[in-house]
Amino acid sequence: MGRQGRRAATLVLVGAVVGGLAGCSSEESTQERDDRIKAEARQRVDERVSVRKSGTAAGVLLRDKMLARGDTSPVEAVPDETECRAEWERRLLEEQYGEDLVETWVAGCTDVDVAVPTTSG
Repeated sequence: MGRQGRRAATLVLVGAVVGGLAGCSSEESTQERDDRIKAEARQRVDERVSVRKSGTAAGVLLRDKMLARGDTSPVEAVPDETECRAEWERRLLEEQYGEDLVETWVAGCTDVDVAVPTTSG
């Protein structure tokens, strides 16, 4: 093999090594990307759970206010979607959570248990 042949072989070898290293780096990037995507998905789930819990807490408060008035039954005191949406707007929650989470919050708000009347005795 002449001088030019060795040089060409060296360039091919260097190219293969650099390509191989780039492949390793690419695999690391893929793993990092996968980890980031999983972390973002977990964060979205956690956020939705938190927003739903907030909605449920608000629904319980709305229910309890209705019951405290004394002019409604426990079943009727459970807030409906209209009441929960009005509460969302009253609290200006779109600024806090964003418009895309209103359905999650309202679902939590309307998903409260019927209050069981207590008897004092």
